[in-house]
Amino acid sequence: MTVQEVIGTLDAEIAVQADLTKSVTHGYTCDLLSEVIAKALPGSAWATIQTHLNVVAVASMVGISVIIVCEGRTCEPDVIERAVKEQISILYSRDSAFLVSGKLYALGLR
Repeated sequence: MTVQEVIGTLDAEIAVQADLTKSVTHGYTCDLLSEVIAKALPGSAWATIQTHLNVVAVASMVGISVIIVCEGRTCEPDVIERAVKEQISILYSRDSAFLVSGKLYALGLR
């Protein structure tokens, strides 16, 4: 599955459009950054409500393919700039992290 396919399924707004052909092989939902570092797998679609700069740093460190910011939250310009620089797509969803997780699971992401 690709980032583009995830976007289509979630009906999410694209905040940062990096490589939409990047492979998405797993899903992960968590707001505690240390847990994401310890447990998320490279190639994950990460659902979170966190919107600060460290989210991009963690995603880059882990190798996350796409960050999905849930509950209608948005990122500040410095976060967007860093995601562009790191080539990590960010999506905005109005859905809760719970609903986004269910949609990712329905796509076959575990």
